[in-house]
Amino acid sequence: MFGLRQWCSRPLTSWGGVWAISVTLALGACGGHPDENSGGDAYRNESQPMPLDEWVTGQLDLDNGDATDWKVVSVDGAGKLQIELKADKKSAVVHVGVYDKHGQSLGDGTRKAGADEVKVPVKAAAGGQFFVRIVHKDGAKTAYSVRAVMGDEGGGDAVPDL
Repeated sequence: MFGLRQWCSRPLTSWGGVWAISVTLALGACGGHPDENSGGDAYRNESQPMPLDEWVTGQLDLDNGDATDWKVVSVDGAGKLQIELKADKKSAVVHVGVYDKHGQSLGDGTRKAGADEVKVPVKAAAGGQFFVRIVHKDGAKTAYSVRAVMGDEGGGDAVPDL
């Protein structure tokens, strides 16, 4: 059995050296960061404003470095906050998470391929800012529409035509 000193002093062409080089090359070829082309909203501190009761549009493209968008919505008081997301491409799988101002997860949901939309209801214990993370998990790149509503108002309003 080899000790660390013997392993480190083995020639690079030994089986261990070839394996290490192969792993390094393989990992280097895995591509870039999934949000390298996100356009300034890939992280919570870059959240884009989302007015209450208004549809906001965005785009996600997992294969080209725009997998995550963050939105922020401000509410005046406690109540039921519901985030609704509709994606244009039926094959797109999109995850939606809702977080409080401290980054604590309040709820989440996934729009699966073929589904029309995902709704994520959460309890807003008090007024303030709530953050919405939208993540492209799989499927075709897609445009989406998202909105935040308070109370039981969510539902049948028309989605903007993209």
